[in-house]
Amino acid sequence: MTVKLLEAVCTTLQDANLIRGEKEFCLLWLAKSECYMRTLRFNSIEPSAEALATLSSKLGYYTNQLAKRDDDTSAYWRDQLTQQRTKTQAALETRVRQRWQSVCAARNNPREKCT
Repeated sequence: MTVKLLEAVCTTLQDANLIRGEKEFCLLWLAKSECYMRTLRFNSIEPSAEALATLSSKLGYYTNQLAKRDDDTSAYWRDQLTQQRTKTQAALETRVRQRWQSVCAARNNPREKCT
């Protein structure tokens, strides 16, 4: 599911002319190798929490930069990036929650609430 989210963010960034393609997205927005997305799809795995956090941070940075401008185009792209950041943060929260819940379940600690 979050691979689809990354693909949607990549498309939004391409539409905004912030990247030329998926390779740039992986390198510059996820801080991963240029084949990161292909690897996720090929192996049917979810992106790392680190990649989601990096993306969320960079989307936030550019949202703030666009907020400093006073034109309709900047306002439009600020809103688009804000929407993508909100979705990315939700995916990150889900990913991290799954991680700590699996660790908790593996430890089977009755004092620790796992849900």
